[in-house]
Amino acid sequence: MRTQAAQAQASSIFTISEAATYLKLPVSTMYRLVERREIPGYKVGRQWRFQRPVIDDWLRRRSETLASTVLVVDDEEEIRSVLTEALQAEGRKILQARNGLEALRWVESVPVDLVILDLMMPEMDGAETFRRLHKAHPELPVVIVTAYAESDLMIKVLEIGPFTVMSKPVDVHKLRKVVDQIAGP
Repeated sequence: MRTQAAQAQASSIFTISEAATYLKLPVSTMYRLVERREIPGYKVGRQWRFQRPVIDDWLRRRSETLASTVLVVDDEEEIRSVLTEALQAEGRKILQARNGLEALRWVESVPVDLVILDLMMPEMDGAETFRRLHKAHPELPVVIVTAYAESDLMIKVLEIGPFTVMSKPVDVHKLRKVVDQIAGP
């Protein structure tokens, strides 16, 4: 019996879940990419389909030309520095914000592909920052890093919209892997 990944490799036409497996992306990210017309796909009835050669060409062109921008938002300078250093990669730009207000200014002034967001911050906490980001840019992926996953703020965040959460202290290897999957290596 072949696995889903083996079937996806053998086929030249993928379903959305097969394409997600092939590209090593979450299915939700595939839906977001295809709905925004950022990845080539076509509909057959109500289902998305992807041609492997077209996906391979898209991936090659994307890796040659696109740089991703990641915004790291944390009130602690040491944490921002550690995360920035850990996430540095060729073709990736890392921006830093000390608080939610600064993060909102960044997102309104430059295209951002991903936000790494602390939950507990002065001036504007991560829940309010996430609420405003999600309202203005509902498709913008957010990874919340927090030592307070069981807090009232996290309950507020859960009511706003989808996000990824990682506990502090952050395992930088896991964070790098998540960022690579969402924003590209």
